[in-house]
Amino acid sequence: MKSYFRFTALLLSTFVLCLPVHVTAADDSGFMNSVTESGQCGHEGVGKLMFLSNSDKANGYEVTLKATATHEGKSDEKMESHSIKAGGKEHLGCSFSDIMPLTHYTWEIVSETKSP
Repeated sequence: MKSYFRFTALLLSTFVLCLPVHVTAADDSGFMNSVTESGQCGHEGVGKLMFLSNSDKANGYEVTLKATATHEGKSDEKMESHSIKAGGKEHLGCSFSDIMPLTHYTWEIVSETKSP
């Protein structure tokens, strides 16, 4: 029975690694902030650590993100507001959950405003 679960986890992790992780780049979006990835996390390390990064070294920002969680084909979206310092980096979470069945998380920048 253990080998069945290992095989299933291996199959699932192989499939999950083929799924794209949504990363918003500053140059493509026109925003000074971007969602970046670094390192591994989540079940079997299939996820990426996700961060909000501010490329503007002189200004802080109020950034609105659309966070989406997809679980068993159903998506749930919510808006998040983040204050990020000049040149700062803020941890958002992991792109995949630790428990089965996996939940996939993405973040997309909707707007940004310079902080006073």
